[in-house]
Amino acid sequence: MLKAPSPRALVLLACLLALFVALPFFVGPYGLKFATRLIVISIFVVSLDFLLGLGGLVSFGHAAFFGVGAYAVYFISSDEGAANAFLALGAGVGLAAVCALAIGAFACLTRGFYFIMVTLAAGQMMFSLFHDTDIAKGSDGAYINIKPDVTIAGHTLLDFDDRRSFFYVCLFFLIVALLALFWLARTPFGRIVQGLKANDARLSALGYDVYRAKLAAFVVSGAVAGLAGALFACIDGFVTPDLFAWRQSGLAIMMVVLGGAGTLFGPILGALAYISLEEALKTASLVGDFVSAHWRLGTGLTLVIAVLLSPDGLAGFLRAAPRVSRRTRAAPSRPPAAARKASTLATRTLSKTFGGLRAVDDVTVSFAPDLVHAIIGPNGAGKTTFTNLLSGALKPSAGEVLVDGKNVAGMPAHTIARRGVGRSFQRTNIFGAFTVEENCRLAAQAAHPAILRFVDARRSEDDATIAYALDVVGLSDRADALAGAMSNGEQRQLEIAMLIASGGSILVLDEPLAGMGPEETRRVVDLLRDLRRNHTIVLIEHDMDAVFAVADTLTVLALGRLIAHGSPDEVRRNGEVISAYLGGHAPQEAGA
Repeated sequence: MLKAPSPRALVLLACLLALFVALPFFVGPYGLKFATRLIVISIFVVSLDFLLGLGGLVSFGHAAFFGVGAYAVYFISSDEGAANAFLALGAGVGLAAVCALAIGAFACLTRGFYFIMVTLAAGQMMFSLFHDTDIAKGSDGAYINIKPDVTIAGHTLLDFDDRRSFFYVCLFFLIVALLALFWLARTPFGRIVQGLKANDARLSALGYDVYRAKLAAFVVSGAVAGLAGALFACIDGFVTPDLFAWRQSGLAIMMVVLGGAGTLFGPILGALAYISLEEALKTASLVGDFVSAHWRLGTGLTLVIAVLLSPDGLAGFLRAAPRVSRRTRAAPSRPPAAARKASTLATRTLSKTFGGLRAVDDVTVSFAPDLVHAIIGPNGAGKTTFTNLLSGALKPSAGEVLVDGKNVAGMPAHTIARRGVGRSFQRTNIFGAFTVEENCRLAAQAAHPAILRFVDARRSEDDATIAYALDVVGLSDRADALAGAMSNGEQRQLEIAMLIASGGSILVLDEPLAGMGPEETRRVVDLLRDLRRNHTIVLIEHDMDAVFAVADTLTVLALGRLIAHGSPDEVRRNGEVISAYLGGHAPQEAGA
């Protein structure tokens, strides 16, 4: 998750701030205008980094909100007098947020390449709207003849026509935007946004509404971009449809990557480096006529070299060396809160077809609380498809999934998770870029999965829950380790710890022992025995020794059909089961 800037980064940012504060006293009008433009563009790219660097959502139409913010100032201004500066900037933020909400409502239904295409199309639509119509002077652009100001009782306190005053206003808003987004990234909402980039499938399985989280991040990012656009319109008092062009979005993405995506402060360095480099290469008196005539070539080569030297951007040069945490944890011996009552899970004529293939065929079974129920069967029996139906990852073709008697079949995965159904995956599914503790914190937060939550009111309670979850799976001493760097067995243990921390009463575990050594397997088997006291556990596992050691009931699937369900002794004596799967684990007849 987002960490505080290193001491070296803080020193550099402090020096840059001091430089910009003193700059108006040493440069002329052109230099001041150039610095103001750089600051405004920095606000724009910081807003994009919140969406792209932290949320993993690549918006190729982000300039749409920048342009809307700029045109909002034009709409709010008149030729009779100056508009109120606060009203003008507020209009830019508000109109951009509304546009982000409208565009995001469709864009956030998609992901990956399709998300990029939808945002690109939306940006081009906005460009065409302002370029091809007379809504704001069309392709010629429009002038803001009287720039906004702040006037009280006939006294002008702030005039955007005063370049020095306006420069400091822009610098102030850059600082506010950076600190506000940094604070937001450290809130429960910010953790969810960063979870989108790390693993949105796991986020949904924990009970978070991924669509709403994407949309909220999209609107926040768009609103800040609107602020940047409103300020940009006040630099020259001129707005043009080119502000919406996809090239502006592309340049913003490039500055974010150049500076260091996911750091918030890095894009400021990227904007400073790119805009300064472009300005220098365009100046013939500095680089000569040939270079200035081919400045794009020089810019491209410089950027390629910069990326090769530091794939993490300019901020990568300022990263602090990793430190080994020396904090100790008091491992609680019992849950920090009252144990949650286990729930009953059942299916009724549950089926799933893929074309002509019936992966799950009319399965009716019940899993009682406070027991470990193992599902076994040969490869291709439909076990994983069955668990996907239980957890909402797939919608059934027919039948019901009942949690305490209520049908949840067909509900989204996050809705079923909120009913108490937590699941692990056949392939380890964690937030690999987060630490072990951060994984469990996001899981613990899922007990109250409201998206727009900005205060850690349950911090102490979550701390106790996390400590307990890590203790029972044996990862207390690995709390500060990077989850993606751990062994496969430890990652499996972490996945179970996340389910415990999330407070689920029904645990659907898909091959949790895969990749574990004998000692790790024994630990997890003991853990499952302990967890069944207040959980309903549905276990898919190929380690038959572990299955018979821990399971209270066995459910056997073959070719998607239920062929046996009962106690381990009953099932292992079933002739159909013996022929389908168990083989050497079946009891031998006396004298055989």
